[in-house]
Amino acid sequence: MKCKKIIAGLFIYVGFASSVFSQTTGKIVDANQHPVEGATIVMQLPDSTYLGATISAADGTFTLEPEPENYQLIIQHLLYKTRQVKGQARDAGVITLESKDYNLEEVVIEGERPFVTVEQGKLNYDISAISEKHIVNNAYEAICKLPGVQDRNGKLSLVGAKDVTVILNGKASTLTQEQLIEMLKNTSASQVQTAEVMYNTPPEYHVRGAAINIVTAKADDNTIQSELSTSYSNQYFSSYSGNVNFLMTKGKSSLNVSYNPGYSHIMTVMDLASQHTYDGKVYDITQTQKINTKGWKHNIYAEYGYQINEDNELSVGYNGALSDNGKGTIDVNGNFQNSHNDKLQDSRLHNVFARYSSGFGLDLGVDYTDYTMNDKNRLESKLTDNTRQLLDYTSDQKIRKFSVYADQSHALANDWTLKYGVRYDYTDNKNAQFFNQTEGKDDVGNSSSRLYEQITNFYGGFDKEFENGLSLSLSATGEYYSIGNYHKWAVYPQASLTYSPSEKHTFMLGVSSEKDYPTYWDMQTSTTYMNAYEELQTIEGLRPANVYSVNANYLFLQKYMLSLFYERTNDYFTMDMYQAKDRLALVYRTQNWDYYQSFGMSANVPFNIGEWLSSQVNATVVNDRNRCDNFWDIPFDRKKWACMLAMQNHFSVGSNLGFDLDAMYRSSMISGISDTKPVFTVNVGAQWNFLKDKASLSLNCADLFDTMRMKVRNRYAGQHIDLNMGQYSRTVSVKFVYRFGGSISKEKKEVDSSRFGR
Repeated sequence: MKCKKIIAGLFIYVGFASSVFSQTTGKIVDANQHPVEGATIVMQLPDSTYLGATISAADGTFTLEPEPENYQLIIQHLLYKTRQVKGQARDAGVITLESKDYNLEEVVIEGERPFVTVEQGKLNYDISAISEKHIVNNAYEAICKLPGVQDRNGKLSLVGAKDVTVILNGKASTLTQEQLIEMLKNTSASQVQTAEVMYNTPPEYHVRGAAINIVTAKADDNTIQSELSTSYSNQYFSSYSGNVNFLMTKGKSSLNVSYNPGYSHIMTVMDLASQHTYDGKVYDITQTQKINTKGWKHNIYAEYGYQINEDNELSVGYNGALSDNGKGTIDVNGNFQNSHNDKLQDSRLHNVFARYSSGFGLDLGVDYTDYTMNDKNRLESKLTDNTRQLLDYTSDQKIRKFSVYADQSHALANDWTLKYGVRYDYTDNKNAQFFNQTEGKDDVGNSSSRLYEQITNFYGGFDKEFENGLSLSLSATGEYYSIGNYHKWAVYPQASLTYSPSEKHTFMLGVSSEKDYPTYWDMQTSTTYMNAYEELQTIEGLRPANVYSVNANYLFLQKYMLSLFYERTNDYFTMDMYQAKDRLALVYRTQNWDYYQSFGMSANVPFNIGEWLSSQVNATVVNDRNRCDNFWDIPFDRKKWACMLAMQNHFSVGSNLGFDLDAMYRSSMISGISDTKPVFTVNVGAQWNFLKDKASLSLNCADLFDTMRMKVRNRYAGQHIDLNMGQYSRTVSVKFVYRFGGSISKEKKEVDSSRFGR
């Protein structure tokens, strides 16, 4: 009922505000009904009196504030013939421009938008062009269409990089992967201008390693924009979500508000076969585990911006993520046990922030985050020997985090740029696990810990643009890290070189180093019992990982790309499973390895067939090496070659209907002492745009043949485990979007919770 009142109130407010700010709107397209970006639209009275002017956005739409009874529009663009249109209505409709042909005798030269451009070591992709050639309902889906970028089990991956961070308008990500994906799914793809892929992220972003910077379009002055969407998906159970965005700009002020409620109900099934050697005997343990989770999530965002003058801007805001009464059950049935676990989880995240940008190269920012999580479990197990176990326990986490940063840049003579800055993070983290009732289980006890973490980063560097097409960037970041009794200084150098002798050829080389931190929960000792056989362990003393990488890219004709990459991560940390020698227990523990190493090559080839097919093929070959000399009592040093093939196809049927057909294959890979079997998947989709592109209806089916099932096999040093994960991976979804005068185009700030939770 409250949700309905909120949505109804927004409808009333939008209707009232629209009457205050009367506008004339329309859309510019070419002969193939593709949006025309950057067209100049001049509004005049019939007697040629000037009224106003604007420029069409990436999706071809434009907005003019005056609304005279009669008017004429003059549309101009360098690549199209000038057109004059007379009108009377508020909606000028869809205006088609005729392209200019540059004739040289019998040769006709037609302009083609480059697939990718290079600027200061960044690969810039035109998201509007990608949106035209693929079905994308939001910013996250658009990112997944970039070459080498994939959604892998709910996390973004980039070929040639172990991890990748998403940045919005140059601001570092401060969300967990789950929260980040949720936020990007609630951001309209039509309002994303470009995506900048950086294998060596400059230090002023306060992100080291690989990153993708999403650059959004700017909102026009004195406008009101809003977007409503609703979606339904089914993956064994049904899930629902809604999205309400509202943006108003008036004079020097702007207000951006969004509310995203969602209900999810997910079923995950895992089949386990374990031949466990204990006390001189082999136990053949088989079981099926069904994880059933459901609950509501609410994301709230509000930001107020004030343009002090042309060069100075101030913004303040709030970001909240609330999950109440999340319920779940874990049922395990097999020849060793039958168990049932009732779970109840709540989490709340509140963040307030402020930032200031000056006209003389100074950027300041500060934020404070408050996060709480409460997880209740009641696990009842009955073993095949009629032994009964009962564990009733609660896990809590409370985090208070404060961050402040300052960045400064100076433009020097001869195209030199000097940059330097500092960032300080302070975290107070409390973890606790208390058992209310224990029966039939030994060595179970309460635990609690409190960690104080401080990270101070300061950097300096310079950029240089040479006239021969060469650009250079050098920097170094110093870091002081402190947590408990652990203190460490470190320096992380970084260099990137770009050479473009002509528009046909571009060469890029980058060298970087970074540090990767574990979650706060993983940095303290605890044991979580999944059932009578499986348990999750974390151990105190987990170390951050040091990552060193080298990337080389060659870009031909601004379309075809060949990449070489090498990465080594010392003290790499991850979760592995191990059959305990002293009891019948399968232990999942997060711990440090000696190192993880990978090198390989990737090629990306886009091509079109007429106006009806747009395709892209990506092939990757990689060699992985995993080494850990203190992995329980079975050290390992393993390496393996692997490959991945991916193809994306978009079929256009007219200007308003499109179909997608994507496929992906990944060969067998290694992860510690385990091997994953090959997997492949096929995704299909269709989208219909109507009401002059103000509305869209899309239908998608991910993993059409239900084949994206991860199968893990372990036969190392006496271990014998088969784990089949991911049944019911096929997902069917429907989404409806309706825009009022254009979509939200303001950036949403992300909250630093990448290390929160379990």
